[in-house]
Amino acid sequence: MVKILFLGNNTGYSNQVKTALIKAGYKLSISILDRTAELIVSAAYGRKLPPDGLNLHPSLLPAYRGATPVPHQILDGAKQSGITIIKMTGEFDAGPIVAQEAVPVLPDDTDLDLLNRCFTAGSRLLIKILPDYLNNKITLLPQPQKSPTPYCKRFTKQDGFVSWDEFKVGVDDKKIRALFPWPGVWTTMPNGKILKLLPKNMYQLEGKQPITFCQFKTGYSHLLQ
Repeated sequence: MVKILFLGNNTGYSNQVKTALIKAGYKLSISILDRTAELIVSAAYGRKLPPDGLNLHPSLLPAYRGATPVPHQILDGAKQSGITIIKMTGEFDAGPIVAQEAVPVLPDDTDLDLLNRCFTAGSRLLIKILPDYLNNKITLLPQPQKSPTPYCKRFTKQDGFVSWDEFKVGVDDKKIRALFPWPGVWTTMPNGKILKLLPKNMYQLEGKQPITFCQFKTGYSHLLQ
């Protein structure tokens, strides 16, 4: 079988792709210095690679190009995400489409939940199409030059900050789910302590275990006035 150079970020969702390739009988290399591989396959690698390899991207391209497509889809209230396998070019996420599969966005999805489902679908899709791709039996679909959505930049810790006044009014659940676990939604309480807002209406004071809103309100109702 073809020898594949696999490049990922060593997360559970990225490793799904690696495991699927191994189970399908492909010989893998994981060293970027390996010049004997016949094909590069990347999944959440996050760095620019030479053209002509395959990349798995968790959106229905050309929508949501960039480093953080999944949280941006959740933030936008998208009902449908997906996985796209593209042939890499010199421009990030703009190469011709080899295959795509839609993945629904569920009401309680966090970034990690949706990433896992997208790459589960992507692993199956990759194994399904690889034989035909390697035998030049797939017609590639060029992408339009422009994406219908803004480029999905990487988040900083500050992107998760909400003011105490915003917190008291109520923070959009989509934001909490989209930015979990990184960078997380957080605020600074009037007493100077950091409060993290977690999915499923949970809260976490710095250095403490997560608690429910009722538990938080019991101890800090005077700060919510």
